[in-house]
Amino acid sequence: MKTFIASLTLAAGLACAGAASAGDLVVELTGVEARPGKLFVTLDTKDTFFRQGGRLQQVDPKAGTVKVVYKDLPAGEYSFMLFHDENQDGKMAMSPTGMPAEGWALSNADKLMGPPTFEVMKFTVPAEGTTVVVPVIYSAAP
Repeated sequence: MKTFIASLTLAAGLACAGAASAGDLVVELTGVEARPGKLFVTLDTKDTFFRQGGRLQQVDPKAGTVKVVYKDLPAGEYSFMLFHDENQDGKMAMSPTGMPAEGWALSNADKLMGPPTFEVMKFTVPAEGTTVVVPVIYSAAP
């Protein structure tokens, strides 16, 4: 019986050691404008990129920097997307020229040379967590 209890205690200790908590990802959104509506933000893995299954949050916009926190995020590669749904229709409004008519942001947007891809937008979150800064772009007047 003592051997069984000792084995059980050892197994529980090893299980806890392997399940160390993941770190937090803080996304600092800069240049947010205090317009109506919500910020729809999503964090995706390669498997959920432009598919369902990512971590979606709705955040109230306020002028300046807005922080979005993803708690206990496993280490790995992620991409981040946002649109400011000013007219609250659940879709990104587009101008007649095909440009976004509402605020938007993508991780590594400055590196895009065409349609967004996970390979260009990805960034790495280490086990201890990290902070990334993502500027929000508004191309149309409110």
